[in-house]
Amino acid sequence: MGSGKSRCPPGPWPARIVVPVGQGWREVTSEVLRVSDCAFCRIGRGEIDDDLVAYRSENVFVVPALKQRQNNPGHALVLPVSHVTGLYDVPVDLLHEIFEVTARVTSAVKDAYGAVGSTVTQNNYIPGQVLHHVHVHVVPRFEDDGFRMPDPQSCEAPWDVRRARAVALRKALPGGRRPPGSC
Repeated sequence: MGSGKSRCPPGPWPARIVVPVGQGWREVTSEVLRVSDCAFCRIGRGEIDDDLVAYRSENVFVVPALKQRQNNPGHALVLPVSHVTGLYDVPVDLLHEIFEVTARVTSAVKDAYGAVGSTVTQNNYIPGQVLHHVHVHVVPRFEDDGFRMPDPQSCEAPWDVRRARAVALRKALPGGRRPPGSC
């Protein structure tokens, strides 16, 4: 209990929260806060980190995960552009597209990183989850990689490493639009 983190999952109600804005404070609902401050939404809208986007369609995008495993380089996330927090809330047509792109990424990691296969996972409101935006993990697998979940050895990869992994995956994913402004 001493961690300062709430152990309650987000409810179906929008809670009222006071947040710092510039030099003052503003009251917003939890839903407004989640959508406006969601890093995945900002990437999906093309506001930040365009160079990290390996694939983008109108509804789905793919980026390298922030935390990378030393023995499993190329861990990627497949996400909807729209802010959806639970897999059970994703409209069926969007769910289909997310998993169609996921299947393509599982194939592309072989060419991009020399993986022999992949592990695919998706989490809903797990303890310690920071960003509540639906995403599917694709972890490239290699012979004798010692894969464990969770992996206490995973660490934040530098931006340039994630960009290089995005470029490699982008080349291996045919048919995806390149992010605006990329080479």
